[in-house]
Amino acid sequence: MLSKGQGRTMGTYLTLLNALAEDGRLEEAEELWVKLFSDNLESTPRIFFDKMISIYYHKDMHEKMFEVFADMEELGVKPSISVVSMVGNTFQKLGMLDKYDKLKRKYPPPKWEYRYIKGKRVKIQVKQLQEFDKKAKGVTEDKETEENSSLEHEEAEASSNKIAKGVTEDNETEWIMSLKHEEPEAQSNTFTAEVDIIS
Repeated sequence: MLSKGQGRTMGTYLTLLNALAEDGRLEEAEELWVKLFSDNLESTPRIFFDKMISIYYHKDMHEKMFEVFADMEELGVKPSISVVSMVGNTFQKLGMLDKYDKLKRKYPPPKWEYRYIKGKRVKIQVKQLQEFDKKAKGVTEDKETEENSSLEHEEAEASSNKIAKGVTEDNETEWIMSLKHEEPEAQSNTFTAEVDIIS
């Protein structure tokens, strides 16, 4: 990526770190992290700490995750809500409840969060935000299931119509030609049938 002319900015390094993590190349991602962390010790952005903790959390590499979190605290970088929850979940998983309690006391969940709605910064209570997120998630899931079920219904209906009419790919043209010849007879039959029903 860097050899293709991309500048050596934090944004390109973050993109590279994301790509390596998603590709499963953990050793290379760790090498990049160590290089970036040692070069920019005091000015490493929080998002890099978040990404490395996330990678280690999903790979169940708890010791390395704790090391990155300790570096974060030592440098005075305030962890995000997601990092606190990942580290807290790991403490609970490993049975370190005393450390979990310390973590919750040191970094309590925020009461307010800022969101941008139509370009304006809005202060929202976290409880309301969680309810909004649950509702939004439910709405998108409902839309997806409705779209999937309607597509499946349309496909099933189209195939059942062809089967009901005895149409296959091989004799579809023969069926269309036979319809053209049967149309006058079919129209006269329907007219007589309507007359019989009326009288």
